[in-house]
Amino acid sequence: MIAELEKVWAERRSRRAYRPEPVPRETLERVFELAQHAPSWCNIQPWRVCITEPPVTGLLAAELQQAAKSGLPHPEVPFPLDYPTPYKEHRIACGAALYTAMGIARENKAGRYDAWLRNYALFDAPHVAVVACDRRLGPYAYVDVGVWLGYVLTAATALGLDTCAMASVAAYPEALRARLPLDPNDQVLFGIVIGHADEEAPANACRTTREPASKNVRFVST
Repeated sequence: MIAELEKVWAERRSRRAYRPEPVPRETLERVFELAQHAPSWCNIQPWRVCITEPPVTGLLAAELQQAAKSGLPHPEVPFPLDYPTPYKEHRIACGAALYTAMGIARENKAGRYDAWLRNYALFDAPHVAVVACDRRLGPYAYVDVGVWLGYVLTAATALGLDTCAMASVAAYPEALRARLPLDPNDQVLFGIVIGHADEEAPANACRTTREPASKNVRFVST
């Protein structure tokens, strides 16, 4: 069982270009039914999710792109303003890997802007899951949502689907609230695009690396 789980985790990666065909509703339901097994503090299960299907996904993508062209991001849960070491280096390496895969040079400002805008086109995916959490629960509930996210991504990969978890989806919440039945008490946290990756797209050649566990985990025996 561990070998099977390790294989799924090794295969999973963020995909940033999709084919247009939608995923059958029953397959999407299966992903999120499996993710309901995720643990949470006192079993509160705080994740709240709206999943789009065509044509709503395309309409939302157009509205997000228009919002992105019209103003600066203003998520309901603020994004970090600074990434100290070593997080800054990880972030730079991730961006470099992506732009290298797409063949976009650092000085190509127009190309980088177009690549940034692709986030709000939802990478042409047929589905996006917009994930929110009741603001009254406080930040510890976000930990529960993060655990649940891992279950979603693992289940989707095991079922042959591709995904990309995206903070950028939360950057323009008005567009989301105008289109989706989000509760006023819920804060939008992120989105997850879901579908089948376009294997020919340069962005999907991107690979990121991981540090060994020893960089993040310490054993204390004395």
